[in-house]
Amino acid sequence: MYADFLQERACPRMTAEQDALDKTDTELIRVSPKSSAIYRFAWLLLISLLAREASAAAVAEPEKTPLSFGVFPYLPPAQLEQLYAPVAADLSRAIHRPVQLRTRPNFRSFANEVRRQSYDLIFIQPLAYAQLASKHGYQALARPGRPLRAIIVVPEKSSITSLADLHGKEISAPPQLAAVSILGLQMLLDKGLQPGNDISLIHGKSHVACLRMTLIGKTSACITAAPPLSMFSKKSGIPFRVIARGNPVPASTFAVHRRVARSTRDTLLKQILHWGKTPSGQKLIHSLGFSPFIPSLDRDYKALDLILDDTKAFREAPVQHAPPSKY
Repeated sequence: MYADFLQERACPRMTAEQDALDKTDTELIRVSPKSSAIYRFAWLLLISLLAREASAAAVAEPEKTPLSFGVFPYLPPAQLEQLYAPVAADLSRAIHRPVQLRTRPNFRSFANEVRRQSYDLIFIQPLAYAQLASKHGYQALARPGRPLRAIIVVPEKSSITSLADLHGKEISAPPQLAAVSILGLQMLLDKGLQPGNDISLIHGKSHVACLRMTLIGKTSACITAAPPLSMFSKKSGIPFRVIARGNPVPASTFAVHRRVARSTRDTLLKQILHWGKTPSGQKLIHSLGFSPFIPSLDRDYKALDLILDDTKAFREAPVQHAPPSKY
């Protein structure tokens, strides 16, 4: 009975409410200007909160993802991996984040990746930093304290003793975009030896290829640098003789992209500079053939623009490459 009573009393009201709802289905809901302002404010507040959460997630997310570390291909990929995998592992422990080592098969493709800002951290030759990396979001971090010099070497038993003896000869060099190739080119030009007129310049894939060409007599001399020469001679047991040394320039540098958090940049710099103070860090530096690292600044590389200007015409000229099947 009581249930029936409730049912009887409820039905008329429910019917009336349903009629009202049905009516609103076919009519536009009218909102007062005051209510509309409140709704707009609520929506803006909600959007602001969501944007703040998304921003916080975007900042936090990179710390969970690997840091990409690109090394310019001055040595064959297998050798670069052997040398720089321990570097990546050491930096990973320092920042508590995976560090993925990457490189490219040649200088040109590596330069393209730098233009695309593909890497978070790079180790790059000085002229490429001045010409390319600093203009695409990268900031110099640390470099070996010992400057980079191009050297021109010949086999120990060669009769060549000076640059003048290279007139009319073939000279091998690393890839055309390598810093040592550009610095070596400047050395030759300063002595009046122009590629295509006074000498022939043949570019190999790496410093190793350059040295091998000279070793087997394909070329009379090789343009290289002290660290790769030391590694090659140590591995092969074959000595070379230096006949010319170029002017010193700031060495290849670690550089970090500006998108990387400042706290991470600071930790990377601190760790790299600390290598020279511990036995394990000194072992790492020695394996790379470098001296202890020092802070590196963008202004250190400004003077290299003059070298790039002086060699531009010859750098942009067609080049002769070593046969890919052999070198």
